[in-house]
Amino acid sequence: MAPLRLLWVCLATALAARALGAGAVADPAGPTGECNEPACAGRPPAPVLLQRSSALALRADAAGASEAAAQLWSSASRLQAGCGWGHCVVPAGEHWVLDTSIHVETLTVQGKLTWDTSKDDLELKAGYVLVDSGGHLQVGTRDAPMDRKAIIYITKGPHSHPEFGHRFFGGRGSAKIDIHGRELKRTWTLLSRTAAAGSTVLHLKDDPAALGWRAGDRIGVATTTPHTKRGESTVHTVASVGSRSLTLNEPLRAEHWGGLREIAGRRFEMAAEVVNMERSVLITGDHDDIQWTGEGLHTMMMGSGYMDMRYARVEHCGQRPLMGRYCLHFHVMRRCPRCVFQGNAVVGSEHVGITVHGTHGALIDQNVLWDSKAVGLYVEDGNEMDNTISNNAVICSVATRCSVPWLGKNGLNAGIYLIGMTNDVIGNHVAGWENGMWTPGSASGNGQGRATMKVCPQYLPFGTIRGNVMHDNQRFGLYLDNQFPRNLRRDSDGYVEDISQCNEFTHDGKDNGVVPANVVEDEFDWHNIFVGQYAMGDVSFLRYTGVNNAVSLYWKASKNFADGQSVHLRDSLFAQLPLDPYRQSKLGILGPSGPFTFLMKNVSFVGGSGSDGAAIHAGQHCGRVGAGGPCNVQYLLEKVDFTDMASSLRRINFGTDTLDAAGEVLPVFLSNDDSLGGHRSIVSQYLNGFDKVSGCSKAGAIWDNGYACDRAIRRLNVWSKDDLGQVTLSGPGYDVAPDVSTETPAGPLRGMNAGRMYWERMHKGYGAPVVVGERYTLSGAWKGGEAIELSDEVLQRSSAGADAIELDVKGGGCQVKASDRRDFIGPFGLKT
Repeated sequence: MAPLRLLWVCLATALAARALGAGAVADPAGPTGECNEPACAGRPPAPVLLQRSSALALRADAAGASEAAAQLWSSASRLQAGCGWGHCVVPAGEHWVLDTSIHVETLTVQGKLTWDTSKDDLELKAGYVLVDSGGHLQVGTRDAPMDRKAIIYITKGPHSHPEFGHRFFGGRGSAKIDIHGRELKRTWTLLSRTAAAGSTVLHLKDDPAALGWRAGDRIGVATTTPHTKRGESTVHTVASVGSRSLTLNEPLRAEHWGGLREIAGRRFEMAAEVVNMERSVLITGDHDDIQWTGEGLHTMMMGSGYMDMRYARVEHCGQRPLMGRYCLHFHVMRRCPRCVFQGNAVVGSEHVGITVHGTHGALIDQNVLWDSKAVGLYVEDGNEMDNTISNNAVICSVATRCSVPWLGKNGLNAGIYLIGMTNDVIGNHVAGWENGMWTPGSASGNGQGRATMKVCPQYLPFGTIRGNVMHDNQRFGLYLDNQFPRNLRRDSDGYVEDISQCNEFTHDGKDNGVVPANVVEDEFDWHNIFVGQYAMGDVSFLRYTGVNNAVSLYWKASKNFADGQSVHLRDSLFAQLPLDPYRQSKLGILGPSGPFTFLMKNVSFVGGSGSDGAAIHAGQHCGRVGAGGPCNVQYLLEKVDFTDMASSLRRINFGTDTLDAAGEVLPVFLSNDDSLGGHRSIVSQYLNGFDKVSGCSKAGAIWDNGYACDRAIRRLNVWSKDDLGQVTLSGPGYDVAPDVSTETPAGPLRGMNAGRMYWERMHKGYGAPVVVGERYTLSGAWKGGEAIELSDEVLQRSSAGADAIELDVKGGGCQVKASDRRDFIGPFGLKT
């Protein structure tokens, strides 16, 4: 290390107090990353610390000190006496080495402060620690980490800062913070065998010694028991480390699954996460009243510098009444590839565990978040881009412990909560939360904070979402709600250059859905109530696996892909394993409705039990708020395999919890292979007129008693901004007497079997299935301005010939084709 002059400037408490109000020194390096959070308003100014020219400056040496080597704190007795209980500054240009424990009121680093990594159990105790612009705090390096115990302890006290508030550890401006604790090769692993209640031995997928785990470490074992059975994740200490095993001091209170579970030759790794919460570097603080104040320490990095924190433990953190006072927080760092939170353990926080706010290109990797209140990992405003959020384990011991109100958000709790969508989310595990990973979409439709009205979160393109695992969450596992990514141009700070780009259609009337479609890859969800979303379009699931969820895919509204070639659900598998205590689990998916074709390709259904249920439910909530409509959605199945599914279960089901009988009557299932048992089309059991159509006949119970045809059936829609009353369709499939007495599970049939069509007010249209190549007549009280649509180009591309019907309306005839222009129709019906 080059010789550096040693200089500390300290003020006694009384002298610092006298200097209050003089104002903070301006940052000569540029932006200070000023705090715009509401919590910053009204804070008193920080104590002003005298510069090196002050008569009170304590110099380590007399003249010629610039030639002296960096001195140790322990060698500067006058400094210790002057700063022992004062407000201390490491001035710019000075380099100090902390080799002894200290307790000061506050510490500001404008020069460089290096932690002596050769000393064990050093403690820096202060009301706050600020690394100011140009300053550098270093606790170990990547090549020479702090392997010994180091403690940064933030005390309660009266001291505050106008930007950071009180009780903080942080940096601003061009500050640099490097914290590198003892590296763990992995911070968490999985159980390789099921561990019984009362057991003190855990068998692990990885060798804990090779990972760097030790006797005495605190570890957590995630629940594999659903909340309905009072599942809980628990903390233990390691008594000894074996080869791929740990022996615990405290026995397990419940069974925790491990290893692989198999059904019909398929194997699923439904295993508890075992997380290590011990670190050599500890950031902690006073917490005697944290349970009722909700206030611990907080950390924050703002400005143009960086914070690189690896393998530290942060506990008793977060100030939940306040915005921006999180446990680990990148605050408006803009493009910051040197911003890293890796391998840290955030334990028992009172506020969000890790927040990425107005920051791009950061790495959030291999962190363990245990019992973070409100949210585990938060991407805050919506403009955040290109951050990598990978291999984190986000565990809540009991969902109700973490599900607390925060910043006016009630019920918005999740292990991972994303407003900014253009980030890579890869290989994370979330267990025990209210929701696993939630992207609230329209709940923050205009962005938040600085990004308000500059972004449109529900229309932002996704980054890479791949290989995440969600299990034993109380509500949703993966919850990608209200996401319709579109083609947007954004500036370097993630703001949309022209907010009109967020619109559903381009200026020339074309579908603005993102091209190519976004993809969610290799998602694995198990033991959740729901997985999926209320509404989502231009997003494809690839290699999704859902096992023993109450609903393994929940979807109410979607659309055809703007790229014209993607598939909603591809190369995916749904399974229900026997002998699972989660009795709510069912095999099937609840699929969407609307004027589009829902595409499934190479999808398998395995297992299941009982007779109450089906693999594919079409048209969930059709006619209700938030769902698609009209209800005559088309489901196209290609290489969908029911071979290993329980024979007692239905393969398909028409309608689920729909507003009225339309949901039970109007959906259509289609296939060009053996996915539907060799049938080309199947319509509802209530359309008894199709029994008279050549090539159609009654199918069995596994096909929901529908009418199976070897002919092409397609949806026909009539779009009208006004309710025209009953419209009647006459022709093949409807040449029967109207049935007005039959009650479907969703209500009276109202003669729909005979072609009576009713206006769906939310989407302003009528619908019914028709046979391709036949002639039909439409009659009604026309007002003018109505539009007629047959099927869509998605199905046209899969058909051997042209999809068309002959249609008579108002005494005149025309041919209606699937290839017709449809600029008047949007993904959700008639354009307004």
